[in-house]
Parts: sequence; structure tokens; C-alpha cells
Amino acid sequence: MDLKSSDKRRYDIDWLRNIGILLLFPFHSARVYDVWDPFYVKSEALSWGLSWFIALTSYWFMPLLFWLAGSASWYALDFCSGKQYVKDRVMRLLIPFIFGLLLVIPPQGYFAKLYHTGEVDAYFSFLKTFFTDFSDLSGYYGTFSPAHLWFILYLFVLSIIALPLFLYLKKDQNRSKLHSLSSTLSRPFTFILLFIPLTFTQALPAPGGQNPFFYLFILVLGYIVCTNPSYQQMFNKIRLKALLSLLIFVPIWLVLMFQNREAADFSSISILMAFLRTLSVLLTLIVLIGYGNKFLNRNHKWLAYMNEAAYPVYILHQTILVIISYYIVRLDIGITPGFILIMVLTFVCSVLIYEYIIKRVPFMRLLFGAKMKK
Repeated sequence: MDLKSSDKRRYDIDWLRNIGILLLFPFHSARVYDVWDPFYVKSEALSWGLSWFIALTSYWFMPLLFWLAGSASWYALDFCSGKQYVKDRVMRLLIPFIFGLLLVIPPQGYFAKLYHTGEVDAYFSFLKTFFTDFSDLSGYYGTFSPAHLWFILYLFVLSIIALPLFLYLKKDQNRSKLHSLSSTLSRPFTFILLFIPLTFTQALPAPGGQNPFFYLFILVLGYIVCTNPSYQQMFNKIRLKALLSLLIFVPIWLVLMFQNREAADFSSISILMAFLRTLSVLLTLIVLIGYGNKFLNRNHKWLAYMNEAAYPVYILHQTILVIISYYIVRLDIGITPGFILIMVLTFVCSVLIYEYIIKRVPFMRLLFGAKMKK
């Protein structure tokens, strides 16, 4: 999606999205060594340092990507109709998702099953069970899963659901309503109070552990904050206060989460932790968007390449990481060398595959959602 408006391109949105994709490499490499949750391949030696790194990034990482997708939609609809928007979503999201689900994701399940059981059928025999076993959508033990491509599926579905609202807010006759909304919602206290309804969305169904209602709220919010400059001005004004607030709320939430890992759903402590977590999500987004606008709203010679490479690299990276991790953890070289080696090799292989195969083959560009060259 083009982020260029009639006034100025939002380079900060480009940079934040690309930095978010780059963060996937240390994040998913750390998953091999964290103590919190299972993963496709898990080292016997685990790291509390990498575990806390995951805790400090996982709560805001995906909300940021949905927020940025909503913001990108605002600028894209300056230059395309609703029909063109849907066509773009199909080409950039649906086709890569289907391709990835059929060909990119299954090796993750194969190596997961090989790692956790020590034996597995031949790859093509394994595929028969992979596409019929829906018992665990995480896929961490070799069952069917959309894996990391759940983000693409959710973004496609939620974008289509939100499109009527997006188009409604784009109409010139609704400008007065938007102005009235922004005059209220762009007040810091009022905006931060949105964490309350955002928390309530987490009580709704979350297939595979990912809540579509929560992310729809974030997607629409990312769109709305681009409708009036007053929102960005507000973020810039309160970003330091929001950052200082996070230094209080996040440690409290993390301590409570650590001490109450077995708390029952909808218990009083679980509800308190949900409110603290969602408040921290919203404050973190304010900090990132606020400081991103200050330091990242500028062009660079690498930015165009990163904009094009980020999405195919996202689709590829986790499968490459799982395969590499399977062999690295068997070397027993220690946590730090193993973590660095997994991260670096995954990054290098992902970029090389993009550069020498996807980028240069038109059909591969289509399957990986890269813009077709004229």
C-alpha cells in the first residue's frame, strides 16, 4: 500500500513496519530458548534473559503491525477505490497466504514433529496427516497450523470487514463528523481511556490464541488516527509521559504475570492483568508512533528496498528459522552462540532467497505478494 498522501509521504510508517519485521529475527530466535511457551524446536537449555526479552516485546509487536496496516489503508484509499483496495488485498494478502499455507508452512510442522518425536514419515506422507490434523492450531508438535501467516489471514479478513467503515470515513460529507470525533478523541485522557473497550474485546473468542476482535479494534484505530493531524500532534506531545508511565505499568504487569501464571481465566487477578496489559499496549503504541514521527519520518536510500523485501522475508523467515534451529540445537554449542547463529543464518538465508529468487522471478513475486514490475 502506498503511504503517500497529497501532503507528504509518511516515512515513519515505512520505517516502523520494516523495523517490526527485522525484530522478528531476534524474537523468533529467542523462542527456541524461552521458558514461557512451547515452540516447533526447543533447546534443552533455556534462557530467562531471552524469555524476558520476549515478554517485553510480544505484547505490543503484533498490535503495532495492525495499527500500521490501518494507517497505510488511510493513505492507500486516497488513490484507489474500494474495489481496487479489495483487489490489492487479494493480490498482496490472500494469494500469498494460500501459497504459504500449502508450500511454506508444512516444513515447519515436519521438523517440529521430527524434533519432538524423533521419527516422522517421508515428507509427502507427512503432508497427508498435516492437512487433516487440526487438534492443535499452534502447530508446535507437527499438526496443521497457519503458523506465523495467521497475521496475513487476519489482516485480509479484517481489512475487508473494516472497508465499509474506511470508505465511510473517507467521504467528504463526513468530514464534519470526523472533525467532531477528533476534537474529542485526540485529547490525551480520552484517547488513553480506549484501553477499556480494547480490554473487553479480549473476552471474545480467540481462535488459535489470536483474538480477531482485539486486532480489528487496533486496525481501525490505526486508520482513524490518520484522519486528522491532531492525533499525531497529541502523540508527539505526550510521548515522554507515556514512556515514563510504561516504566511503572509494564514492570507491575510482568511481576503479576510471573507470579500468577496459573491464574484462572476471568479471575480477579486475570482481569487486572488484562487491563494492565492493554493499557501498556496503547501507551507503547503512543510512544512508538510519537517518537517514530520525530526520528524516522525521513527518506533513506535503503528504505525502498526494505519496503519491497520486508513482506516476502516475513513469509519466509520462520520456516527457515525452524529448519536451522533443528540442526543448531543438536550441536549443543550453548545458548548465546546458538541464538546468534540461528538469528544471523535465518536473516542471511531469507534475504538471499528474496534477492536471487523471489525478486527476479515474476511468478515468485506474485506468490510472495511483492509488487509486480512493469
